[in-house]
Amino acid sequence: MLSYLRLSSLSAIACALVLTSSLTRTLSPVHAFAPLSTSTNTRMTAKTTVTSLKVSYIDPEEVKAYPEKYPATYDLQGGLPFEFGDAAFVRPLLKQTQLEKRKLQVVYDAKKHGFDAKAFHAKVDGKGAAVVLAKSRGQWFGGYNPRGWASLGGSRPSVASFVFYKKFPFGWQKLRTNGGGGMACSRDEFDQGIYFGADSLVMPLNGVDPRSVASRLGMYFEGGPEDRSTLLPRGGGNYKLDELKVLTGIYAKGEDIPNSGGVLDLGLY
Repeated sequence: MLSYLRLSSLSAIACALVLTSSLTRTLSPVHAFAPLSTSTNTRMTAKTTVTSLKVSYIDPEEVKAYPEKYPATYDLQGGLPFEFGDAAFVRPLLKQTQLEKRKLQVVYDAKKHGFDAKAFHAKVDGKGAAVVLAKSRGQWFGGYNPRGWASLGGSRPSVASFVFYKKFPFGWQKLRTNGGGGMACSRDEFDQGIYFGADSLVMPLNGVDPRSVASRLGMYFEGGPEDRSTLLPRGGGNYKLDELKVLTGIYAKGEDIPNSGGVLDLGLY
């Protein structure tokens, strides 16, 4: 009986490998050079080894049409011509997002509009996808929210959401969501500030210290290649925001702004 189980398992593995090879050969010339994402899961038992092979195909044309159907890319992009200031500063982060080629504007600046949740929502609600850019103790960090805000309550998840921090001496590091869904905005309430996940990046913008900021990575967003536990500078203690800005896309009059109201979690925009 034990020998039979081992032979059955080996046969299953061989069939899976043959199927994968056959699939690769039968793809069209375009697909033959497209990336294939392959994962193998192995479960050991006392009697036999069970192996499952999962092959998933990512269509590059679909990425172009609906970039935010997939998790964020770690790649950075170049700048746009004649772009300066904060827009040029965050532009490298926006590869494979709906804002990749769209001109940006600062819609909320806490130093100008106040470190206040209601003032924040008055400026960002209905503006669509947004980049949050913050600074504390000399460290730049933030997050990308593909869903934006609308003060409708609840959460606005997206697998394409990411948080980021400035690397020394230059460059950015993006951190993807953990698991299948991303809590791009875990609290979309009119009197609450910015929440990426429940604790990955929290700026309440209310209470006795509206400049407070906290970050704990691992549960909702990954720690990245440096295995960081926080987006904030190392050293501990209470952190306060020195700067906080939100940038959104610039849209023509009458142009549809994705996710300017309610959202459907389809992973497209």
